[in-house]
Amino acid sequence: MTQEPHKAPIQLNMGKARVALSDPDTPGLVLLTIAMWAFGDAVLGDPEAGIEPMDPAELWAGLDEIFGTWVSEEGENKINALTLALQGDLFYRDVEVFQAVCTALFDGDLGDLVATGFEDLTAAEIMWAVLEVELAREDEEGPPEFSSGVQNYIGAALAKEQDNQYENAAEVKMAYRAMLDQMKDIGVPVSAVRLWDAEYAETME
Repeated sequence: MTQEPHKAPIQLNMGKARVALSDPDTPGLVLLTIAMWAFGDAVLGDPEAGIEPMDPAELWAGLDEIFGTWVSEEGENKINALTLALQGDLFYRDVEVFQAVCTALFDGDLGDLVATGFEDLTAAEIMWAVLEVELAREDEEGPPEFSSGVQNYIGAALAKEQDNQYENAAEVKMAYRAMLDQMKDIGVPVSAVRLWDAEYAETME
């Protein structure tokens, strides 16, 4: 038996949401927004309220029941990555978790990581993942500090591409603008999109 949908305060465009769920290029934050619209706190869980997070298989089945489509494999990877980054602070403390989340959020293609391990992340992959995670966390006091291990990893990755930082920032900004347009397309209120825009400006300073 799948989780009962919760009563969301806004009405999504069901057709646009259906397309977004099945599109492997849809950003993780858009997918998580749709899932949260459908099932509320049950997606991530709420320990203080005694709510356990939904089992992924239950989440995929529940979304199919509501929207009439299955989440793409890449989309599943992106939602799982964001969920991992939002439940605790391992994204900020553990280098391997950081790598896994960044790899999944960029394009959803995890490849054969079990056999080959992680390839070095690009600057664009890191910038995009940090942006998505921090927008999704909505920490009033700011995000957690990165551990020295993660900071060193980020520093080494950015140093390799120090001559391409303008191009990397432009790529991330273009992807971000496309994500906001998709948010508006599925029915997220403009007021909420503007809040994300303000957070983006702070994150990219």
